[in-house]
Amino acid sequence: MKKSLVYVSLTCLMTGFVWSQEDTRPTIAILDFEGQGISVQEVQTLTERMRSEIGSTNAVRLIERKAIESIMAEQGLAQSGCVSDECAAEVGQLLGVQFMINGTIGKLGDTFTIDVKMFSVETGATERSVNASHEGDIAGLLTEMEILAWEIVGLQAPQRLRLKRGGAEDKPTVAVLDFEGRGISAMEAQTLTDRFTTAMNGTDRVQLVERGVMSEVLEEQGMIGAECSSQECAAEVGAMLGVEFMINGAIGKLGDAYTIDIKMFSVATGAAENMQSVTYEGKVEGMIVEIEILAWTIMGLDPPKDLIKKRRRYGGEDVADEGGVKISMPLLGGLGLLGAGAAYFLTREEAVSAPSALPEPPTLPE
Repeated sequence: MKKSLVYVSLTCLMTGFVWSQEDTRPTIAILDFEGQGISVQEVQTLTERMRSEIGSTNAVRLIERKAIESIMAEQGLAQSGCVSDECAAEVGQLLGVQFMINGTIGKLGDTFTIDVKMFSVETGATERSVNASHEGDIAGLLTEMEILAWEIVGLQAPQRLRLKRGGAEDKPTVAVLDFEGRGISAMEAQTLTDRFTTAMNGTDRVQLVERGVMSEVLEEQGMIGAECSSQECAAEVGAMLGVEFMINGAIGKLGDAYTIDIKMFSVATGAAENMQSVTYEGKVEGMIVEIEILAWTIMGLDPPKDLIKKRRRYGGEDVADEGGVKISMPLLGGLGLLGAGAAYFLTREEAVSAPSALPEPPTLPE
């Protein structure tokens, strides 16, 4: 009898645990968008990109394309022919989802437009609508669809996507602290940091705080750049500078190998946006190339082809595949030839403005 009671109690506890773990995210299905001035295949490709990115948000439960096609086939419908809200709502009811997403992708002259809408299957009311326009190659719409995928579910697109879009209005403000030197001198670490900063400025995707401005802020706090190596210190400096993101890192020497570890994080939240690491063995010129490549990859960007070619020239094919390189000559001697600084910086007034808190993303209705 006691064993039975124990069994029943455990069963109840397990059942309660399962119910507590029930997925409460809203269910959503996405129909292929309507194309105006572009082919059906292009529309399907772009819609699929949005499906994939919405799944990455982890904010909703997304119905797979195959399930949608199966339901529509039973009704004698094709996705490309179901463009009205009434048709979409009918499909949504058959799928048993809470929300449907549909939209249009059009072309007017050299400009592409995207309009996306999410509405309630039960009430037909529009829950959210977003749109974007793009001038250029149609391939640029892939990034726009990824960004809209986050916005349609009420979330801000990740920084990597906004950087990828590359619009001037989206350039984030960034400050780079001198990398910490481990086994190399402070001068060597500073020189490599300057090369990294110059390369990052060359991406034309960020607004960088000038080294002199940052030095003034550090001096006011009784510190020098090399002393501010922790994330807490970097975040404090970032708040005083009024920037969105800080980058810090370390360059170390371990035997004959050099290691580079770099981190980019949000000043407002402290969350890491990206982290990059590389182990380097080879000529000093190759070390410089690795630093320049990291300036691109830390922002989620593909480095230019000329940098990839340089990496292969100095490090061989293995470097391109594995990110490893070798150093066999005195580091400082080669670094003495490097220039420092970036061409475009924030002014003192812009840099010290108060930071604004990032808004909390709205939640989807239950």
